[in-house]
Amino acid sequence: MDLWYEDLRDARYADFRLAWDSGNYDDINAMIVAENYHPFAIGHLVALEVESLSKNNNDGWNRDGSHTYGYNEEEDTWGAIPCSTNCAPFSDTTGYKPIGTTNVQGDKYNVTGLAQRWQPLREQRGVGIGSYVHQVHITPHIGYTVKPKLRSLIETEAPTYTAYHEEALSVVEQLRLTAGNETRKAMVEFYDDKGQVRSSVIRSITSLGGFDGSLEDTLLLLHGIDLVEHDALLSAWRGKVKYDLVRPTTVIRQWGNDEIDTFGGDFSETESKVIKAKDFEAVSLVLLYIYIYSFISFILCSYVYFYLQTIQVIRVMPHSEYPSGSASICKAYADFARAYTEGVGLGEPVVKKPWDIPDMEAIGLQCGESRLWGGMHFSASIPAGYKIVEGMGKLGYNRMKEIRNGSNFTSKWQKGIGRRRPNNSLCGQRTDSNNAVMEEKARAAPAEVSSSEQIYLRSSLQVYLMSALVWFCF
Repeated sequence: MDLWYEDLRDARYADFRLAWDSGNYDDINAMIVAENYHPFAIGHLVALEVESLSKNNNDGWNRDGSHTYGYNEEEDTWGAIPCSTNCAPFSDTTGYKPIGTTNVQGDKYNVTGLAQRWQPLREQRGVGIGSYVHQVHITPHIGYTVKPKLRSLIETEAPTYTAYHEEALSVVEQLRLTAGNETRKAMVEFYDDKGQVRSSVIRSITSLGGFDGSLEDTLLLLHGIDLVEHDALLSAWRGKVKYDLVRPTTVIRQWGNDEIDTFGGDFSETESKVIKAKDFEAVSLVLLYIYIYSFISFILCSYVYFYLQTIQVIRVMPHSEYPSGSASICKAYADFARAYTEGVGLGEPVVKKPWDIPDMEAIGLQCGESRLWGGMHFSASIPAGYKIVEGMGKLGYNRMKEIRNGSNFTSKWQKGIGRRRPNNSLCGQRTDSNNAVMEEKARAAPAEVSSSEQIYLRSSLQVYLMSALVWFCF
């Protein structure tokens, strides 16, 4: 049966919508089969699934802020309750509160008890306006409320160190070395941006000779890396909230007027600097921002004034220190890339940067080390981050294979004419009785993609964008 949908699109969409909203999934399956899996039908099905997922707030993230933590009078319990108004997206539903305190009296080098717990840092709000905020731990609930996609979360072991003074001195020394090393600075900046790391890993795969490059293969690749990223994040956050450990910045500032030779606070400087411990900051990158003010004069001329200001953009992030989320995520990326390329028979993916990155293992190692070079973590946090994602990359690839279900995607839809190629026409040979007519239509068709293919492509893109939002929100 030929399905062109020129006059039936609105009606067919209404049928799909009615069946979906009624929960009649058997009817939808029957429609899909009856229409021979036409891209128009598949596109509408995917769009309905994406729409449904976007409205579902039962995944534990609390992305619309519809719940908060409070007292449930009916059940006489504390827990997640509905938010009535002024709701905060991704806000906590478990009642987490920072309880860390600085040792104000006694030995300033003694970090014990509640002094080991995470303490919010002060940050500028805007630049040069004298407004400051204190951090709020980002999404402390997700390690306990969000369901992992690939396996149960591995519990982080307790850190092995207790001598925080020695650990903090090591941080000071690492930053002293970073201050005079431009390669270290470049690596700290690159690995701090997980969007860049992720994109670089993906490009290292897609640039290999032999990568299929089809829409289907690309979407599966992106979905696989989404899965490992999602679960790596949850694994790290479970440990962060469980142990709730203090950041190096807090420990070092407690030393007050002690003088330390370390990074001086300006990313553009090429040497370390002797500063007061109370003024310590982890690595910060100084950027130039241009603010443009235009004024219309009485002769209708515009005058543009520029002034430059600086802003710290590599933050000590608003969450507890242990284990390293960066180490977990980067290792998950790298392990997935290796599993993918080995599984489909491609070569070793290589990320090209001014410094040497010989293989995917180096991505994970350099990413973790860069968090020490930047002063964001103590030493035990990095191997702990690696350990909790061990094997996750392979699981992500296996799940991708499961979704693929053995298909080689050779049954393509012809561009411009909305008809499936016969399954035995992989080299362009047609067996359809109207072969000549179809080829003539294909040659005469406009260069743009057909309407049905546009729907399919848009819907597939929506799937990727929705999944990408998960890493990004986080």
